[in-house]
Amino acid sequence: SSKKLPEVLITSYDLLKRDIGSYEGIDFDFEIIDEAQFIKNASAAASKSVKVINAAHRFALTGTPIENRLSELWSIFDYLMPGFLYTYDRFKSDFETAITKYKDEEITKQLKNMVGPFILRRLKENVLKDLPEKMEEIRFSRFDSAQRKLYDAQVTHMKRVLESEDYKSGKDRLKVLAELTKIRQICCDPELITAGYKGESAKRASCLELVQSAIDGGHKILLFSQFTSMFELLEKDFKA
Repeated sequence: SSKKLPEVLITSYDLLKRDIGSYEGIDFDFEIIDEAQFIKNASAAASKSVKVINAAHRFALTGTPIENRLSELWSIFDYLMPGFLYTYDRFKSDFETAITKYKDEEITKQLKNMVGPFILRRLKENVLKDLPEKMEEIRFSRFDSAQRKLYDAQVTHMKRVLESEDYKSGKDRLKVLAELTKIRQICCDPELITAGYKGESAKRASCLELVQSAIDGGHKILLFSQFTSMFELLEKDFKA
């Protein structure tokens, strides 16, 4: 188009695949891809799309340049410097097989020497001083009587399991993990294991208070739980 382009274009791998025709005839000074492991499969559409963009300089950012196979490193370098690590067939025969199958230390050293000058690595300890201190606040939530009764009953049941002959003989070892999980679920919300529970849930109530407080302060929140079913309960509360 004759329209003047903005200085910086930001897109995603999925959108780039869809819009790749719109980039024809455009010459960029720089192309920078983040989470470069997304192009680890050289034959995937996302990988092909980033490689057809015309750019004078290319950069790739990733915390995991190799997740499973050495071919993933080849694909990233095929984007950065096409031909530098040869064709994939030659890379596979000259490097990948020797390194992964035969643990050839000389070939491994040779590959490191080749790619090393083009990799700027930053370890966490190198940048830790630039990061703000992590702030943690631990809040305790006190059970009401209904939740306390369920919790105490489950703990009593757990003690019986631990004292049983089956547990002592090794038969019920896995069952203990399941019973421990139930104790944690009761702490989150008894409704996770007791259908139709109508009593209070201390942790759920505390969570809602924290979320409301954050919203009132204009903050955003990432909420984590080890039980996806807990999110279903919280979703009902948020909708209400």
